[in-house]
Amino acid sequence: MNLDPKIRASLARRILASLESALPGSTAQLRGSLAAGRADQYSDIDVCWEVPDELFQAAVERLPKVMSGVLPVESLRSDPDFQKSDRRRLIFVQFEGLPLFWRLDVDIFAKSIHRNRQYDVHNELAKGNDWSPTYSALMNVIAAVKALLRNEEKEAKQLLRRAFERVGLAVPELTPQELVLKLTESVAEMDPTKAELARRIEELHREVFD
Repeated sequence: MNLDPKIRASLARRILASLESALPGSTAQLRGSLAAGRADQYSDIDVCWEVPDELFQAAVERLPKVMSGVLPVESLRSDPDFQKSDRRRLIFVQFEGLPLFWRLDVDIFAKSIHRNRQYDVHNELAKGNDWSPTYSALMNVIAAVKALLRNEEKEAKQLLRRAFERVGLAVPELTPQELVLKLTESVAEMDPTKAELARRIEELHREVFD
């Protein structure tokens, strides 16, 4: 697992350039820990992509192809809270061959809402239902591993508890490291389509904890 920040920084620059090239009049910027200069080697990539209102739907439709032009895409998911929003989307992208920690989050905003992160947060009509509880649970597991590596055990336990709840399982009395493996194995059994991601998480667990 190569966590060289220079590789992530180069990737981030390619992502920003690709987004802005994809739609005239759009702007893409880093946000979060990378933008603030407080990222560590485990930090993911958070991007704000602001597009002209009349090109908002085009931005949503083109994003998968644009990201595939950067690197092969392993998975691309849309946050269900904004799947039907007319001016905002939040897209999660996992690239092939990169550390699981380096997920890309792209927040797409129509220019008229001025990057308002509260837009449609409480709008029930903006919500969709295209969401995989098993995949979401495994994303929580990855976040929990990251928290443990940062010595944030309380945060890791909360992430794991929510992950177990998301797939309808009780949380057993185990250490956080053991819970990571237990949940990963359980999800792979209940949803074989997530077996490859589960395998990668198990490999990550061996690398960082064994």
